[in-house]
Amino acid sequence: MSKSGMGGLLALWLLCSGTAQALELQAADQVGVDSQVSVRIVGSVDPKAFVSIVEPAQPAGEYDRYAYARSAEISVAAPTTPGTYEIRLLGADSPYPTLASRPIEVVMPTASLQAPAEVGVGQKLSVRWSGPSGAQEFLSILPATAEDGSYEHYSYVRGEGSGTVELEAPTTPGDFEIRYMTGSASIVIARQPLRVGDVAASLQAPTEAALGSTISIGWQGTGNRLDFITIVKPDAASGDYGDYAYTRDNPVKLAVPEVAGEYELRYLSADSSRIYARAPLRVGGAAASVDGPVQVEAGSEFAVRWSGPDNDLDYVAVTPVGRPNDYLNYTYTRRGSPLALGAPTEPGDYELHYLTGRSNQSLASRPLKVVPSAQPGSLRVTAGAANASGQPGPAGGASSGERLSIELILDASGSMLQKLSGQRRIDIARQALQSLVRQDIQADTPVALRVFGHRQPNACDTDLLVPLAPLDAAAMGQRIAGIEAKNLAKTPIAASLAAVADDLAGVEGRAIVILVTDGEETCGGNPEAAVQQLRQQGFEVVLNIVGFAVDDYALEQDFRRWASLGGGAYFQAKDAAALSRSIAQAAQQPFSVLDGERPVAAGVLGGEAISLKPGRYTVRALGRSQIVEVQAGTEARVNFD
Repeated sequence: MSKSGMGGLLALWLLCSGTAQALELQAADQVGVDSQVSVRIVGSVDPKAFVSIVEPAQPAGEYDRYAYARSAEISVAAPTTPGTYEIRLLGADSPYPTLASRPIEVVMPTASLQAPAEVGVGQKLSVRWSGPSGAQEFLSILPATAEDGSYEHYSYVRGEGSGTVELEAPTTPGDFEIRYMTGSASIVIARQPLRVGDVAASLQAPTEAALGSTISIGWQGTGNRLDFITIVKPDAASGDYGDYAYTRDNPVKLAVPEVAGEYELRYLSADSSRIYARAPLRVGGAAASVDGPVQVEAGSEFAVRWSGPDNDLDYVAVTPVGRPNDYLNYTYTRRGSPLALGAPTEPGDYELHYLTGRSNQSLASRPLKVVPSAQPGSLRVTAGAANASGQPGPAGGASSGERLSIELILDASGSMLQKLSGQRRIDIARQALQSLVRQDIQADTPVALRVFGHRQPNACDTDLLVPLAPLDAAAMGQRIAGIEAKNLAKTPIAASLAAVADDLAGVEGRAIVILVTDGEETCGGNPEAAVQQLRQQGFEVVLNIVGFAVDDYALEQDFRRWASLGGGAYFQAKDAAALSRSIAQAAQQPFSVLDGERPVAAGVLGGEAISLKPGRYTVRALGRSQIVEVQAGTEARVNFD
């Protein structure tokens, strides 16, 4: 044979020899059953080749659980039965030849549990464990007779070889086992018996309660903080529940249903699978009445007297006939009797209802006739000869040419997450404010931005997000875009208004504060006192309030009064278009119209004329007042020079 032929055979032998040497499997000599075995492949191999652990006598090409050789180090599941096995690297294509192999011993791992021998139903217990913890091993409590491999509620073991897991005892008494199991096949590697004893549980509560009231319920039981007490119908299924209160306090407070009848108080386990105790409860009906005028003029204010349970959030409302839940405006009964309500602006037949606060049950009603109002007049208010045409000046400049500063205060409390025509209120408000700063405010106007409710739930936070500075419309728009309402956040209107003095410190001349909100003060503050204090400090501040999606008539009257007290006006916004329009108007110099001491209307200096019933009114603007007589069918004019 030639030298070249000999050389070719030598190269082929060396190649084959190199390949055989390259394919080697490295792994631990001994592993636990159902564990994850780390296998290192030395050498180059098709990524579709795979590794499996099988019995040594198993024919070539057969396999059990496997993992593809997509990297040099892979993990494959060990068998679930102790014994001597073989790790095999199998080729990618049938008949899956064995490319490399090595022996491995699979054993039951050493594991142990330490826990109390007996606990009460539903109680927490700490379990000390030692053993494997790298392959989703877990602990579970099961009936002592349960088959191996089954499990119920469980907790993974975490740590290096030992640790503590907190478990919750079953809610039924009996003999159980704590089992320590492997993560894939649920093989029991340690177990300990557990006796679960019953506990005495009881409820101490009234047997009768008024519809919609709140009752106090004492309890005795497991002490699990996630157990709860609920009120249901006596025939309700064992896992059913209605309104509830966790057993974190003793006694607990719970609102009674707003429909009269027979009910049952139940003390339930945290998973509602067991009723620990029960007690009967009769909910009595509630007498209620509403009494007001039979006929009112469209758009007028009228008084309604009522009687009823006056539970939290109960209210009196004006509604369409036969549709008590579709209120047009309302006032909470907590404001006393009589209540002020606003008549609809469209003549027709309506109803007055006393409604419960949580389920909107009508407890009393009476018809209400709305008739056309007398022919209105109109009022146009201007400032200076330059605006006699009725055109408003640019936001940031008064109608007289005076330079203004503006502070925006935005409500981002939990209620702003509610939707209006399919869009969240906070999203609508952000869009309106972005439009204001980018299109409607004069360039370089000093502007500040304060927000409340945007940080955390159940809090009364109020923050100055943008200190007073010449307007950078793009930067301000970005800050507004980043504001997000927080669920359950509260409404600190008074605290936000009180902060205005510091926010506008050093401002010369007038400033307009625009408060955009959809709800009432919920942080215990007094907004009226905050406005009075601000004015008493000598600030030339005009407070304009924009009420967004506000249907509470009495709250609107509060807003009107606070704005009037702050030298400004209240603007009503029921939808997105009205909000944009109202915010733009609120950035102008406003005027307010009072009937006696009661604010009844508002507008913008140099803006459109407003409609008013005939009568004698006081017009306030720029810190001054004028008296005007409005007559039917004519336009009255007032000019503040």
